[in-house]
Formats: sequence, structure tokens, C-alpha cells
Amino acid sequence: MKSEQEPELTRREFQILKLIAKGYSAKEVALEINIAPRTVEGHIDTIKLKLRARNRTHMVTRAIAAQMLTVDDEGDMLIPGPPPSGLFVSGML
Repeated sequence: MKSEQEPELTRREFQILKLIAKGYSAKEVALEINIAPRTVEGHIDTIKLKLRARNRTHMVTRAIAAQMLTVDDEGDMLIPGPPPSGLFVSGML
């Protein structure tokens, strides 16, 4: 069986993923991290490609399945730990 290649997210992509998982829109993410909304949309498209997700909801679901994000009992997103140096690498389920 062929093993799947692990997705690698940059720190910026991981930062955007966390905010999208918390329910932020692209415009809200842009305001929060001080970049253009179109730049955020570009990062979201890249994250979706890396996680092989069809949409934002699927992207967050895939990140949770890969244990990149977790959810506590109150439904709040928890991050298992900061990504090492410039990249975050995680296996897919």
C-alpha cells in the first residue's frame, strides 16, 4: 500500500487555518493578521489543496482528523502545539 505524503503548512497557513476553524471570514482574518483579503483567499486555496479538501468546512474537518487541531468539550478549537520552525507537518487519516 502506498503511504500518503504528509501535508506541510507554513506558519502563515497554519495561522489562517486556526482562525478559519474559529469561524473567521477571510475579511476578518485579513484584518486580524494585517494582510489583504485576497491574500487570505489565496492561502485558503493552498491549504485546501494541501489537505485535499473540497471547501472550508472540509478543510477544518481534515485538519481535525489529522490532529492538527482539536476541539474541547465546549466546542472551542485547541491547537496541539505550535508548528516547528517554518513548517507544520502532520499525517492524514
